[in-house]
Amino acid sequence: MSPTAPLITLVEQQRERVQALQTLLEQEASVIASRVSDDIEAIAKEKQVLINEIQRNDAQISRHAERDSLHHDQAMREHVSAIQTCLSTCKQQNETNGVALQRASLSIHRLRNLFQESGGKSELTYNQDGNASGRKTLGTNVKA
Repeated sequence: MSPTAPLITLVEQQRERVQALQTLLEQEASVIASRVSDDIEAIAKEKQVLINEIQRNDAQISRHAERDSLHHDQAMREHVSAIQTCLSTCKQQNETNGVALQRASLSIHRLRNLFQESGGKSELTYNQDGNASGRKTLGTNVKA
């Protein structure tokens, strides 16, 4: 959109983009719950593209000659208020998704550690000082 576009058009586009971000964040929550890493990565890329679009549009709005009407015109104030409310919801959902992603990552890390430990227990021996050793030495030097 050109910088000479009507301010209302830019504001309406911003509202649509922020609502699209909110929908995408809700989808992200479902994808995180499913733990499909390719889907998580795809959503993250989509989210970044949308955030970049929102930032570019915001810059256009801030440079617009009629930007003062955002505070004086009732219809514009309502649009801005709706955008701010939606952004607040997006921020909260994004934080929730971040916590869920951290928990999923921690859960996978713990599971990986359990597998490593359980695989290593059959190879675990103790030396003369009583310290555990993961080397598979028990019975390897027996000739008979």
